[in-house]
Amino acid sequence: MSRDLPDGYEPGSPSLVRHGSHWRLHTPVEKTFTSPGKVAVQLAHAQTRICAIDLNLDHHLAVCTIQTADGSTVATTFLSGGKRVNGRRKWLLGRIARNRRKTGILAENEPDNVALWEKIRHVDEQVAHLISARIVHFARQHQASVLVFEHLGNLKPQKGRYSRRGNSKRAFWMKGRIFTNAKYKAWNEGMITSRVNPRNTSRECARCHGLIVRYHAKQGPEPAGYTPGAPLAWCPACGMKGHADRNASLVIGQRLRTRAHHQEKPRAPLLGPGERDEKSSGVVRSQDANSKGGPSRRRARRHGTGKGMAPPMRITPGWWRPQLFLAHYLCSVSHSNAIYLEQWRTQEWKKPPPFRACGVSLWLLCLSC
Repeated sequence: MSRDLPDGYEPGSPSLVRHGSHWRLHTPVEKTFTSPGKVAVQLAHAQTRICAIDLNLDHHLAVCTIQTADGSTVATTFLSGGKRVNGRRKWLLGRIARNRRKTGILAENEPDNVALWEKIRHVDEQVAHLISARIVHFARQHQASVLVFEHLGNLKPQKGRYSRRGNSKRAFWMKGRIFTNAKYKAWNEGMITSRVNPRNTSRECARCHGLIVRYHAKQGPEPAGYTPGAPLAWCPACGMKGHADRNASLVIGQRLRTRAHHQEKPRAPLLGPGERDEKSSGVVRSQDANSKGGPSRRRARRHGTGKGMAPPMRITPGWWRPQLFLAHYLCSVSHSNAIYLEQWRTQEWKKPPPFRACGVSLWLLCLSC
């Protein structure tokens, strides 16, 4: 190979890959290491450290906080560059919108502004790799073994012009790429990645878990309300003041520790053969019945198909009309039955007529007349 490999890596079998009209020789590189333990197992030790990351869309793309298993904060770093990336992407999307306005209607499946779209994709990929590499480097520098993010999967772009909506949508996609890249890079360094519920991570106080107030510095020392995207945070309940994104990263780490330390109800221990009670000391079970007869219904034989049993009566629409007509004819021969029928038609009875000796109800027969 043209360059030396780092320590612990070994080259694999090369393969020839076609890329367009060119051929490339790909040589994989392998590294063998011990798989890290699960989150609950690692947080059971007090010396375990986690790196909680809060991803944003404004100036600070990521805020990382190193926390110990007992809740102590070790270090914090702010990874900036969001405004420069968003401004560059919005300018490129504006050029695409102006070019489309000049061109008009495009043919189906015809690409447009290919060079500008490639610039946008390259900028997002480059920033995602850069931020993810800096996150993993910061965690490795402080000996953290777990990375924890928010589970952001239902973000929607802002309303507005094409460039504004497209910029928000691609900023959300870049946040997903940062998590994906940081996950495999952390695994190569022997660290695992986890995600927690993002509900109210930016509105909750890391000290007392009450609702905080986000504000700008120009709003005064004791502002009111919640301003989305404001950098400062103040808790009216406990008086905490600090950076809002750092507070959110602390809450993310606390939620991971709370989930890992949550223990389910312990299961009852299994009794040994000598510790079980006798059968006679307990409650009589269903299989201990004294009846010697068989079951009320015969068993279904022939693989449970029920063949050999009497088929159930099926009720189909209109089956009762010929039977009721014949029964009505037989019952009408009797004079007493005719009297009952006449009394029912004239509504002299408040209740339906009773069943006669023939077994047919007269109030049903009158419906067939």
